[in-house]
Amino acid sequence: MKLRDRVRTLVESRGFQGTIIAVIILNAILIGLQTYPSFETSPLLLAFDAVILSIFTAEILLRLYAYGWRFFTGAWNWFDFLIVVVSFIPSGGSLQVLRVLRVLRVLRLLSSVPSLRKVVNALIASIPGIASIGALLVIIMYVFIVACTMLFGPYSSDFRDLGASTVSLFRLLLGDGWGQLIDPVQEQLPWAWTFMMLYGVISTFVVLNLFIAVTTQALQQQSQEEPEPSKVEQRVLDELTLLRKEIARTHSDFPEGDAEGNSEPAPAHDQ
Repeated sequence: MKLRDRVRTLVESRGFQGTIIAVIILNAILIGLQTYPSFETSPLLLAFDAVILSIFTAEILLRLYAYGWRFFTGAWNWFDFLIVVVSFIPSGGSLQVLRVLRVLRVLRLLSSVPSLRKVVNALIASIPGIASIGALLVIIMYVFIVACTMLFGPYSSDFRDLGASTVSLFRLLLGDGWGQLIDPVQEQLPWAWTFMMLYGVISTFVVLNLFIAVTTQALQQQSQEEPEPSKVEQRVLDELTLLRKEIARTHSDFPEGDAEGNSEPAPAHDQ
């Protein structure tokens, strides 16, 4: 077996991928600890950070060697590569703010864990639908913003102009401040609650649920396109991998003529 094939088998093995996931989780914990002043300049944590960055760098180099130029044909490979490159940006002096870029290493879990990768792919696939629903939400909100400014502006400073009405309706969209925003208006306009309930039903219970529906549909399609192998299928794949290794090992142990079969005719016996 060629060295490149051995490296490819290594980086695709479950043990190697599990180790990288464990390192990513450990790195996330260390980054969280470094937010405390007592741990921020700890030599031990800094040493661990350097070791983890070395592991990530070695992993990327192994994958680059294993796949060659094909490494850059995958979007997730680019994602991992750029995160490791960003980790080498100096963060001292005036660039101290760039230290926050180290937290991007945690995002490598998205590419290392297949289930998380499916969720991200589903979100990306649902972007067109989400954009359409977002445009619908903007149109609906604009209608209610103008209406609230005209109807409630004279009675409440929360709806005095388009800007204030936009902020107030966005708060209501998130379910915040119903009592603070609506009660003062309702004291002077008793029918105001019916108008705002109509806004709440349309914006929250209809439009926002459409976002969930589109994302869920994209996730189901992603699962159908890339089904998870069953235990039996995974077992067969593992057996085929072992069989391929045995064939390659046998081929390397015997001369080419013996591996392909001795095609020379047998010597004739004397009569």
